Amino acid sequence: MKDTLKKISNRLKTRPTSSWSSMHQSLQTTNARQGASRSGVTLLVLAIVVVVNLIVGQLPQTINTIDLSEEQVTEVSQTSKDLLDGLDDTIVLKVFADQTTTDTAIKSFLEKYAATSSHLSIEWIDPVLHPSVLTDYSAEENSVVVENESTEDYEVISFSSIVSTGYDSSYNTVTTFDGDGQLTSAVNRLTKQNEHTIYLSAGHGEETLVSSITTLFDKANYTTAELNTVTTAEMPNDMDLLLIYGPTTDFTEDEITNLETYIAAGGKVMVVLSAEDADTPNLSAFMKAYGLAETSGYIADAERSYQGQSYYLIPNMTGTDVYLDNLSSQTVLLINTKGFTQEDPTIENATVTPLLQTSENGYNVTDDEQTQGTYTLGAVVTQTINTDEDDENTSDSETTSSDTQASDTDEESAAVEGKLTILSSTNLVAEDVTSAFSTLENNTVFMNMITANFDDVENISIEAKTLSSNMNTVTNPGGYSVLFILIIPLAVLVTGFVIWFRRRRA
Repeated sequence: MKDTLKKISNRLKTRPTSSWSSMHQSLQTTNARQGASRSGVTLLVLAIVVVVNLIVGQLPQTINTIDLSEEQVTEVSQTSKDLLDGLDDTIVLKVFADQTTTDTAIKSFLEKYAATSSHLSIEWIDPVLHPSVLTDYSAEENSVVVENESTEDYEVISFSSIVSTGYDSSYNTVTTFDGDGQLTSAVNRLTKQNEHTIYLSAGHGEETLVSSITTLFDKANYTTAELNTVTTAEMPNDMDLLLIYGPTTDFTEDEITNLETYIAAGGKVMVVLSAEDADTPNLSAFMKAYGLAETSGYIADAERSYQGQSYYLIPNMTGTDVYLDNLSSQTVLLINTKGFTQEDPTIENATVTPLLQTSENGYNVTDDEQTQGTYTLGAVVTQTINTDEDDENTSDSETTSSDTQASDTDEESAAVEGKLTILSSTNLVAEDVTSAFSTLENNTVFMNMITANFDDVENISIEAKTLSSNMNTVTNPGGYSVLFILIIPLAVLVTGFVIWFRRRRA
């Protein structure tokens, strides 16, 4: 009995030592060392991630936020950057709002905008803590005051103007973000002295400018006024551009003569034909004299059209310089429009430059025939007149070489350039088109045509960006639609059936 108890006692004494020894040996294995190493690396990486997050969280929003939205809503456009690069005055963005509760998109954009130029700064002022600022600037809570400290002028922009909700032509709710356009237009007005007056012709059943264009006019600091060319013989002295927008009745011969005289003196005229089939023979003869003959039928294009609909044209952009400013895709949609063929101008010193054209597979479609060709949908005609030509003919033939050079310089400075811009239809800026296809650049093209008439300005009118999903515009799907709608799905089905059948037989 004693021997048995002694054996049990010896076993109990040796068991912990054996257990500890075996555990120690197991920790010395390769797998254990690798596991410990991996755990250490994991803990180290987690620690680094936490530290990096803490550091990044303290960075300004201009650095630690990336806009992944389709239209880059909170990014500053190149148009704004170009304007802000040339700033000489000091501009302050005073935001009357609680920074902690302000909409993230607005806050992010304001911070990025202020960081674009060293002449720009941002100041957040809580109107609850400082209510007097609202009275000082006649502003409301949740608004931005853009102030030029050099001139002490300022403009107030409400948050509701930056993020607004409306309805499209189909009564669908559309939310837009207009921070870029609102701020840049305000800065432009506060720093630029160049203002232009656009007169809209009246007396011929003209169409009303759509609200999207009048908004862009306001952003560009363009003033509009009405001019009845039927009752007015002389053009106003402050008129920088005469816009004839969608006339449905004809001009008189006297009006046409006044228009030609005005252009020859360096005036600028833009004619946008009505979307209706208006009977305006005098106006058509006027445009033909400048080298653009209006077609008798509507224009179709078998090559450049939307979804194979031949009368929904996506014309080629053939203009240069200012006419292509701010265009990324150069995609515009023009529906149910007439066109022009180019002829030799009967107006002296007139040069035609096409801006919008169909492909070679364009057609002038009438009830009787279809005529293939390349048709112009928009163009600018430049008329250069040298006002010193008569003086040159009567000048003394005995002129020294130096006098001749001086005379040539004077003649160049005395030359005037009139412009006639022609667009085939008001449908280019129809709101039911531009709102349905937000990726199109119709309004930008229209504003470029307007701006090209002014030598001292650029098109800084920036459209609001939609927060809704956009639709892609395919020029002419043709065989692609058959490929993706029929051939590929059918090939997938056949392949699946073959695989299933083989496996079943096996």
